[in-house]
Amino acid sequence: MIECAFFGALGRDAESKTSASGKPYLKLNVRVGDGDTCQWISVLAFDPDAIGVADKMVKGARVYIEGKLSLNEWTGTDGSKRNGLSVMSFHARLSQIGRNKKPKSDRQVASRYTGRRDLDLDDSIPF
Repeated sequence: MIECAFFGALGRDAESKTSASGKPYLKLNVRVGDGDTCQWISVLAFDPDAIGVADKMVKGARVYIEGKLSLNEWTGTDGSKRNGLSVMSFHARLSQIGRNKKPKSDRQVASRYTGRRDLDLDDSIPF
């Protein structure tokens, strides 16, 4: 297997499942890329942090996935051979870029660059 990391968008809401051994996991369907070049990847996420926010992993949400990539082959309902990618994920998060990112306040931005949280950014400019 190959280790991978990628950003993508959920094609449907996350499904909470439990393995035969009783371990909880999420079943995700992730689209990577756009248009004709997009690829769908089936993900089984065993990350406890991802399981904790399963209710926020809804269709269209951007996610970041790390795990082991494999190529699977199966027979479709029409009898044809099919191939697809799947990932056994050990790290799955909602993406902190794009639509899911919360906007930072001016005070947070100022403290990042100056190290000070006491700045008043609403003062008037003297000139």
